[in-house]
Amino acid sequence: MLSCQEIVGLRFADAMILAETFVRWDSPLRRGAWLGLIAAAILVWFLLRVFWGKSLVQGRTGLLLLRVAAVGIVMLILMGPTIIDQQPGETTRPRLIYLFDGSQSMQLGGELDRWQQAIEFTRAAHEKADAAYSGDVQAFRFGHRLEPFLDSSGDQASRFPSKPRRSAGETQDVRLVSSGEFGEAETKIKEPDASDSRLADALRQLLPQVRGQTAAGVVLLSDGRVRASESVERLGEIFAKTETPIHVVPIGQVGGSGDIAIVSLVVPTRVRKFTENEVQVFLRSFGYPGQQTTLRILRQSTKVGDEFAEIASLPITLTGGAQSASLTFRVDDRPEDLIVVVDPIEGELSTKNNRVETHVEIDRTKVRVLSIETDRPQAMQQQQTSFLGGLFSGLGNTAGSDGTSIQSSLQADEDIECTVLLSLGGQSLRRVTTNGTPQSTNGFPKTRAELFAYDCVIFNEVTASVLDEEQQQWLAQWIDGRGGGLIVTGAGALDHRGWEETAIEPLLPITLQESAANYPLTTAVDVVEPLHPIWRLRMERMLNDQILKTLPSLSVSVNDVVAKPDAKVLARSADDGKPVMISQRAGRGRVLVSAASLSGTFLEALAQNWGDQPERVAAKFWRNMVYWATEESSTGRRRLVVSSNQRFYRPGQRLQVRATSYDEAARRTTGYRVWAMFEPESLDDMSLYSPVLWPDNVVRESGEVGPRIAWGEELPLRVNPEEQIYEVDLMLSESVAAADSGMRIELTAYEGEDTGMAFSHGTQVDSTSLAVQILSDPFEQQNPLPNHELLSRLATVSGGKVLENPEQLTELLREREEYHGPSTIDATPAWNRFWLWLGLIGLLTTEWIWRRSTGLA
Repeated sequence: MLSCQEIVGLRFADAMILAETFVRWDSPLRRGAWLGLIAAAILVWFLLRVFWGKSLVQGRTGLLLLRVAAVGIVMLILMGPTIIDQQPGETTRPRLIYLFDGSQSMQLGGELDRWQQAIEFTRAAHEKADAAYSGDVQAFRFGHRLEPFLDSSGDQASRFPSKPRRSAGETQDVRLVSSGEFGEAETKIKEPDASDSRLADALRQLLPQVRGQTAAGVVLLSDGRVRASESVERLGEIFAKTETPIHVVPIGQVGGSGDIAIVSLVVPTRVRKFTENEVQVFLRSFGYPGQQTTLRILRQSTKVGDEFAEIASLPITLTGGAQSASLTFRVDDRPEDLIVVVDPIEGELSTKNNRVETHVEIDRTKVRVLSIETDRPQAMQQQQTSFLGGLFSGLGNTAGSDGTSIQSSLQADEDIECTVLLSLGGQSLRRVTTNGTPQSTNGFPKTRAELFAYDCVIFNEVTASVLDEEQQQWLAQWIDGRGGGLIVTGAGALDHRGWEETAIEPLLPITLQESAANYPLTTAVDVVEPLHPIWRLRMERMLNDQILKTLPSLSVSVNDVVAKPDAKVLARSADDGKPVMISQRAGRGRVLVSAASLSGTFLEALAQNWGDQPERVAAKFWRNMVYWATEESSTGRRRLVVSSNQRFYRPGQRLQVRATSYDEAARRTTGYRVWAMFEPESLDDMSLYSPVLWPDNVVRESGEVGPRIAWGEELPLRVNPEEQIYEVDLMLSESVAAADSGMRIELTAYEGEDTGMAFSHGTQVDSTSLAVQILSDPFEQQNPLPNHELLSRLATVSGGKVLENPEQLTELLREREEYHGPSTIDATPAWNRFWLWLGLIGLLTTEWIWRRSTGLA
């Protein structure tokens, strides 16, 4: 056989041909057939010469050449030339299995956290190995369980970004693609978030993989902070018996004395402007029990030098493990981007987890104020007029005044709506139009529900005697149970006879003394609580202090006012130290009493003499009082109010939910049906069940059979007729995952016919939600220090190596033995060509035409 070979491939060190192309002769005739054919041809030629005579073409060289060429082509075809294209078989290597630690401790670190260090280590190794050696790699991650590093099929050869950089909260972008599809696949890889490191379970799940196929080894990228270290080492011995070494990459810097981390926050998403609000901070610490640090809230919209402005701080003592702390902060009239920070302690493993950002929106719901004012000078005004020569005439007649009034001061803010009621004597109240004209009807709200639609009631120079007994009871219920705000101001409002034995008197922050005289007297006043919200007249602390120092003398009642023990005195008389402004929380609501007159000519005096812009300052002062008094009033308009027995919970604790419903007349009722639905705190939560156990004494109609309540599952609240509330007692599971750190309970009140179908319980009356924060202390965060000793022992017992740098991993990739599959051969007949057959026909036709034209045919 003749052959012609053309090498068209590449050669490695072993000189193996990757690809080649050559010609092979595959004649259909065997050797005997060829000899017979040649003998037959010679015999035919001899017989022709004997019986036919000499050849007619003898001496004609051209015809002879045509015949020789045609015979040569026929002979070539009969020899069966075939073009062979031989391609090498698939080259494979034993798979290298990457095992990434996906637990929360991998979030720790400096400029690069431990997770990023693991990604960077692998990326650098594969860049040095190049694509020829980067194939045949599988990647997994472990935490609670073993799972693919990527949700993809096929080989996971690595291709990592140049440098993994990200800011707090940003998703890290890492590519893992098949060796033959570089650049085609791109996947977002979630951050390490598992609250446990079950390495032993992950290795058990990997055993079938290494036993059922040839594996070059396992590369473990972890900080070594895992559960069940003894089991891990025993499994390492089993891997050694399967000749599958476990190579380890110790992640995390050895050193550091501990760590502090803010785990989560409970912050109201929407708040009223100029209000004081609370943020609950949950944090964990390790290695610093008993040490002091400070929790701070920073405002991103304001800077002091190069730092964000601090708006609240709280010194705390670290207890070790999980703990919580509460801070209060104030908002102005715009949304706020806040940062909650815990000061780092020297030697911390990471400071990136010492801060959490949050956002607070402003609730633009109108604040409705009902101001009850007097229409005639009181006796005390006449006494003061004779005493001071008529200096302060016209006390209290704010409705008809063309100057500054309470109503105009409040309604300068578009989010406040003020209604004025004029006291015409006794219990006769009339609503005043915007032009100051009293109406003949429409006095005090006629129903409890109408009153509860307000947020604040002001008694301006009048006492509770302007209301009848039922109205006084409504008002007391509104303050105590529904969070309403009450402001009492002026000497005329401090007559003890007007409050004595009323339902409102116990809610006042003062005790009124009997006095024969009750009139205002100009008095210098000192602010004793300058940080209280009512005194915040300017944003800047220095400017605000300057304005408070310029507070003019006020007309203060000469009646003796005694502050109750739980009350807070905000201002005192400069001469004798008597309380002038006193505040107190009363049940859900708030009450503020001012012995100084703050309306009529007295308000106009403030609006002319207080600070550089006195009119704006006086109006702002009134708005501050209203905003402070109404901080808890939003519940007053709701028909379903819910509460829980604690602010936060730990796994295994009892969760008690209590709900109170109100009818259209704002009276308590248990005539509705209240259902609770459980929802995860985050929409990204892909779990199926909540951390709450289904109560034993409640029939379960959803079809669920697991011990936990499923997300979206409904649970009815039972009625407690004695207390007129709805309630349910629940238990939290002892084992709470990191994803179960919080949840929402959506409660809905229904009336009408219950159809008996899921999520169809009648007509909805009202709904509200209850945020539940669960503070667990998972194993993963109990000790954040890396455990490189365990990793070293695991590598030793399994026959692996400790990889200190990416070059060592590159060497492992290159050292894997190559296996070559069978070659692929493609055979194509060379004689089956159009041009070859056309040439043969052309030669024969030419020869025949030649003989025909010369008379030889």
